[in-house]
Amino acid sequence: MDKSKKIWLFLTLIVIACAAIKQRLIVKECKFTFISANAYDFTFSDMKVDFELKVHNPNNVDAILDKLDYTFFVNQTDVFSGTTGKGIKVPAGKSKSFTTTISLEYTKIGQAIVEAIRFKTASYSIRAKAYIKTIIGEITYPVEISLK
Repeated sequence: MDKSKKIWLFLTLIVIACAAIKQRLIVKECKFTFISANAYDFTFSDMKVDFELKVHNPNNVDAILDKLDYTFFVNQTDVFSGTTGKGIKVPAGKSKSFTTTISLEYTKIGQAIVEAIRFKTASYSIRAKAYIKTIIGEITYPVEISLK
């Protein structure tokens, strides 16, 4: 085989290898779902609420939920915001549940309750920004979780 054919063969193999590696390194967004909420420790001004969420990692590599900056909405009204994460490791192709605790001040939910009573309906959602670390780098993306 002459030198030019060897070079073309070598370059072709490199292109094929790079395409295969690129395909394997495409990172899909982790999916978040609401599991439950538990209110407790009621006082005259506030209460504590534990929100349990589940994160699913659809990738071929492990992911670490570095943090999740979130805002909780009732009927599109911002009720509270917070951050969770703590470096939660989610193995490739698996799901993991985690809990975030907030102190909810009654004064902040007043308008949302009035609107829920007035419209006789309430919708709940969490809008967030996820910060995920993988062996191939960190990615961030918006997340919206509907609560039923």
